[in-house]
Amino acid sequence: MTKDPLHVYLNDHLAGATAGLDLVKAAAERHDGDMGDFFAQLADEIGADYNTLSSLIAQLNAKASGAKEAIAKLGSEVTEGKFSGESIGHPTFGTFITLETLSIGVEGKLCMWKALRCIQDDVVDLSGADIDGLIERAQSQRDRIEGKRLEIAGGALVTSSPVNA
Repeated sequence: MTKDPLHVYLNDHLAGATAGLDLVKAAAERHDGDMGDFFAQLADEIGADYNTLSSLIAQLNAKASGAKEAIAKLGSEVTEGKFSGESIGHPTFGTFITLETLSIGVEGKLCMWKALRCIQDDVVDLSGADIDGLIERAQSQRDRIEGKRLEIAGGALVTSSPVNA
């Protein structure tokens, strides 16, 4: 097992990217219309980011952690009921939770790209990466996801029955 902090860091992010990609692909399959198109486009972009991260890990001669990726995939399968809304019989809530989870994940990815930009001049294998472009795409993803999340918040969190205090 590697002790290189950069390798550990990137593998942690690859596990998160695995879970995020599984989540957004499932959401794209679960939704029709504009929301389905939204998730499908996001899945393409997140897939491209996943591939970029995998390539960077390979360029850095970091061994990918299959265990971390397997755990991320298992987590995706276990939580599917919550993200679909089936667990509480409320699909809009499931969509809201999906968007919130993706928003948090993309924020983490944005943090990673910014950290890599800080060390880009010190790590030769990062010099060819378009880190600024990756930062811009992550920020765009985050903004679009947040817009959709806030758009459906009312329908997801407020029910017609009064809440007991």
